[in-house]
Amino acid sequence: MRIHELNGGTLNVPGGQAVFGVPHFVCRCLLIELEGRLVAVDTGIGRADIESPGLRLGEGWIAQVSPALDPDETLIARVISLGLDPDDVSDVILTHHHRDHVGGLADFPAARVHATGACRSAVEDGDGRVMPAQWAHGVTWAPPPTPAPPWRGQACWTLDDLPASIRLVELSGHSPGHAGVLIENAAQGQELLHVGDAIYQHAQLACTAPPAVEAFAASTQHDQTARLHTQRLLAELADDRSVRLVNSHDPLPLSALQEAHGW
Repeated sequence: MRIHELNGGTLNVPGGQAVFGVPHFVCRCLLIELEGRLVAVDTGIGRADIESPGLRLGEGWIAQVSPALDPDETLIARVISLGLDPDDVSDVILTHHHRDHVGGLADFPAARVHATGACRSAVEDGDGRVMPAQWAHGVTWAPPPTPAPPWRGQACWTLDDLPASIRLVELSGHSPGHAGVLIENAAQGQELLHVGDAIYQHAQLACTAPPAVEAFAASTQHDQTARLHTQRLLAELADDRSVRLVNSHDPLPLSALQEAHGW
């Protein structure tokens, strides 16, 4: 197993470092190389989003986060730049259904899409954050995740026809059915947990994030109590060197910050 951390779209949020404590945000996706196929975790901003940004991303969202809309930053371009074949992406695992995480789904139309039941229901029921144009190509949903033994006290699921070393972990609060993606990497002797949007910026783990970060997290939350519970859980995990944390939007992976801060 080989895991790539890829930026699927730079977000040049107004105010940058001065307001949010980082110069910009990213849309961090994972690409997992398995024998004979590829598995993606989230898909970032896709080619069709760049071609029709107002329709697929929304003018208000574009004004709020100022996405770069660079074709070279799409996940499909990243896959090609690694010398890999996009047609080998057999499965996509979603942390959640928001526009900056699913825009590239249309670039992998043959891939099966895995998500929690609540996330899939949010899409099918037309949750207010769903952009219909991003789903108009039609997706092939994988069979529902199968409950597995809890991980660190959190509900956990295995995924159809994927190794048991790749699982969904409940990290609720940001959106309906929001989940992390846990990957056991035996070669590294470590677990990697992609936490999605459970936090936006590393300083949230130490309760020292700029006020704008916390305000933005609160403005996008689905359930405040659950979100703050998840944030506390991740702060505890940051002390555990057997777990490598990455999130969707901080330009630095949390693993690097764990080292920098001695977590």
